[in-house]
Parts: sequence; structure tokens; C-alpha cells
Amino acid sequence: MNNYVLLFGLLLLLFFGLSVLLNYLSHRDHEPPPSWKTKVWAIPVFSLLIIGPVIGFAFLYMTFFRRIEHTSSLISFTGKADLFTFSLVILLSFLFFETFIHPLTHALIRYGLKRPPTIYSRQIITIIADCLLIYVFAHLIPGVYIKDFLSALTLSVALHVIEWILAGIMILYKKNNKKNLNM
Repeated sequence: MNNYVLLFGLLLLLFFGLSVLLNYLSHRDHEPPPSWKTKVWAIPVFSLLIIGPVIGFAFLYMTFFRRIEHTSSLISFTGKADLFTFSLVILLSFLFFETFIHPLTHALIRYGLKRPPTIYSRQIITIIADCLLIYVFAHLIPGVYIKDFLSALTLSVALHVIEWILAGIMILYKKNNKKNLNM
């Protein structure tokens, strides 16, 4: 029940945010605000454009966590609903932190050290923040059991290694594609 309340709250937050965004865009462009009828169909359509990819990636996270659960004792779940909720909340919190918290942290480091942080320090900050998110949400969401803080750190590093591998594949693909276009 608690998971459904959390997901329903996130959906209401998305609807409210899109409504505010539509009002802001109309005000910025010096147009009249959209009518209630326009908002009734526009907000759900825009929400689907956001929710679709998020749910798709949450299923990818879900398969990752399911494989981790079956191959090790780092994390366990009582049911598929708990696994999906945990995956969705982790994905949304990663997106939130990548968008707002990490740039703020990097700016504070730049201000404090009077030089920009290195790529390695940025990665360490991201891994530690993601580790804290995994650990906190594993304890907040019922039905999710994590072994200890080291398990959360291991999961965070594993997720980042997968990200680095995918980024490397994308770089190789772009380099190969550019090489083929030049021929």
C-alpha cells in the first residue's frame, strides 16, 4: 500500500509540474494561458512521453537488481512490486541528483578549491552519492533488504561500471560511424 501511495504522489507531482510548465511557457511567450480543456488532454500526453522511457529504464534496473539478487546476497526483495518500486525510486533519485545536486556539489568544490574538480573526483562524488541513495531507499521502502553499506557501495560501483562500458561503446560507435562517413 505504501508503495502505491509513493508512486501516486510522484504521478501527481509530475502532473502539477507539467501544469506549472505549461503556464510558464505561455507567460514567457506572451500568450494567453492554456484553457482547462487543453490542459486536460495535454498534461496526460506529455506525462506519457516522460513516464514511458522512465518505466522502460526502471524495468532495465529491475532486471539488473533481480540478477544481483539471484547471484549474490547483497540485496533481496520480497516481491516483484517491491523490486519495481525500488528500481523506479532509485532511477528517479539518480535523475534528480544528476540534474540538481551533483552540479551544485561540483560548484561548491570549484568555489572551495578555486579550481574545477577533476574527472576522478567527480566520479567519486557521484558513486558515493548513489551509494547513499541506494542505502537510504533500501531502508525506506518496505520489502527491500540490503546487507550493509558496503553492499550499497558495490551496487553503486557496478551501476557505474555498466554506465562506463555503455559510454565507451557509444564513443566507439560514433568514432566508427564518423570513420565510415569519411570514406
